[in-house]
Amino acid sequence: MSLDLLNTIGTLLTIAIVGATAIAALVQLRHLRAGNQITALLAVQNELDSAEFREAEIIVRQELPAALLDREFCEFEIAMSQADRKAPPNERYLRIRQAANFVGNTFENLGAIVKNGILDRALFVDIYSWVVLRYWRNLEGLTAIARAATGERSIYENFEYIAVISRESLDSHLETYPRNVARMDLRLPTAAEGLFGT
Repeated sequence: MSLDLLNTIGTLLTIAIVGATAIAALVQLRHLRAGNQITALLAVQNELDSAEFREAEIIVRQELPAALLDREFCEFEIAMSQADRKAPPNERYLRIRQAANFVGNTFENLGAIVKNGILDRALFVDIYSWVVLRYWRNLEGLTAIARAATGERSIYENFEYIAVISRESLDSHLETYPRNVARMDLRLPTAAEGLFGT
């Protein structure tokens, strides 16, 4: 064999090894990304399942709607949102506000994670779109008061972002279940029959 032939074979082998290494690296990056997505999803689920979140969520669901109909609560929220005004002390209002902030801040953080690509957008809305919209509707009035009181549209901006993409996802995909896959036959418990109207 000539020296030129050996040199050519060596170059081709080097190219093949570099190519195989690059492919292996891409596969490894894909697995790493999938692992990171799983970790992020588990962290989201742990946050939404935490006792603190559940307690705050109950207050938001059960007490906030009535509070938003109470002018004194709205005045309290405006005063709390504006740094130069002093809110009259009211433990009940403060408890409702703190619970709403806890829930809102949780979704604000999730929105930032999704918006910045740390958690895959399509994966997030596939799993959490209906949850996000439910909590956005619960906190929409309070968010509107805080934005109006401060003049800051950025309050819960990331939460709003995931609410918008969730709504768009639900509007365009009425259901996410894969086509051509059989569905389970759900049966209502006897005690629930007749509770849904016609």
